[in-house]
Amino acid sequence: MRTRPGVLRWLAYAFGARLPATYGDWVLHDLTARTWFLRQMARTTVQCVPTALLALLPGPAWLRVALPCFVLVSALFMSAIFSPMIREKRLYQHGFLPELVLGRQEE
Repeated sequence: MRTRPGVLRWLAYAFGARLPATYGDWVLHDLTARTWFLRQMARTTVQCVPTALLALLPGPAWLRVALPCFVLVSALFMSAIFSPMIREKRLYQHGFLPELVLGRQEE
């Protein structure tokens, strides 16, 4: 049975922290399920939430809307391009060998 991390641990995981070994099954599922790419995009979106504070800066309304949107779109674009590498790095970080894990799924 997969143990899901709590909200604070998931937030730390979304920002790149390593989860304890007890969450290994969940991490493996998170990074190898059919929806792994969508999960990566969700983590990137959560990472961009603090940029919403840019909307509080003084200035024209269009700029306060455009700046956070630009950050979100560019972060999602970069995350989409580098998602396979990010996935492999996270697998290594949690003690899995991507060559074995990902190769097994393609068979």
